[in-house]
Amino acid sequence: MVRAARPSNAKLQLSCLGDASGMGIAKPARRFALVFLCVLISIAAIAQSSAYKPGAPVLMWKISSGSKSAYLLGSVHLGDKSFYPLPAVIENAFAASSLLIVEVDTRKLNPLEMQQTIAATGTYPLGDDLSKHIAPETLAKLDAFLTGYGMPPALFARYRPWMAGLTVSMLPMIKAGLNPNQGLDMYFMNKAGDKPVESLEDAAWQIQLLSSVPERDSDQYLLSSIRQAEHAQETWTKLAKYWSEGAADKIDELTSAEEAGDDADEKALSRRLREDRNPHMADRLEKCLHSSESCFMIVGAAHAVGKEGIVKQLQARGYRVQQAVVESTAQASAASK
Repeated sequence: MVRAARPSNAKLQLSCLGDASGMGIAKPARRFALVFLCVLISIAAIAQSSAYKPGAPVLMWKISSGSKSAYLLGSVHLGDKSFYPLPAVIENAFAASSLLIVEVDTRKLNPLEMQQTIAATGTYPLGDDLSKHIAPETLAKLDAFLTGYGMPPALFARYRPWMAGLTVSMLPMIKAGLNPNQGLDMYFMNKAGDKPVESLEDAAWQIQLLSSVPERDSDQYLLSSIRQAEHAQETWTKLAKYWSEGAADKIDELTSAEEAGDDADEKALSRRLREDRNPHMADRLEKCLHSSESCFMIVGAAHAVGKEGIVKQLQARGYRVQQAVVESTAQASAASK
């Protein structure tokens, strides 16, 4: 998951999460839960399966120690059907594993508990609203952005700044047809069958992390979210290309540029969302190498790459790390036997 990220005209309906209208929860709480569950992401991009060419790298690494191996897949948490089929080298590594590790197994979340948690942390109490915490100019920009996506600003009047920023970030994603049910995490969780699925983190902890934007930074945070969302399609086009090419360095460069800024609090939040979470992920993969488990870990691509990414951390610990490549049809067939 990268910085606290960014819901849709009426026709989009947040379809990635289905309809929560029968849950007996106030509409704002339902909407907050839907947005949050859509946004457990690090990178959102559309990749084309036709771009996977034999011999080209993929965003997956094999980590080895002696005869033991584990796999790390840099994920796109939102996708569409054009993303599939995946290269056989990824499918074969998953098939050979005994344990799937993801950031959060969203299938196990209690919807009512999530709604209550998000409503409590993402909204102001009755009598208070967003307009009292940001400048009129910022509120006007937010209202214009929401209106442009067919969303009545009044529906979001009680959103706290971090939730408003999350909303802004999600709008272009959903309009582009991206869907967490077609992201890599959900694809492999649904494919796991009897294979155990382990969560690295707790969803409630992630909410607290996302909601940790200081009140004094509310204005700057919202303005930054709007600016990034306005250029989202260009960014996603690049990310799609880089992911399909397995271009780890380019993904790191692009995501780091998106996070760049002069504000110290903003940089600190970005670090908590990305780099500070990487050691725990690396620790879990290292534990796999010293156990009977054969692990296949999926985390947001931004956690895998970069000088403080999981790949570099495991290399520094002395493990052999190899980036996988797309196999020819004959190679893939032999590997799957």
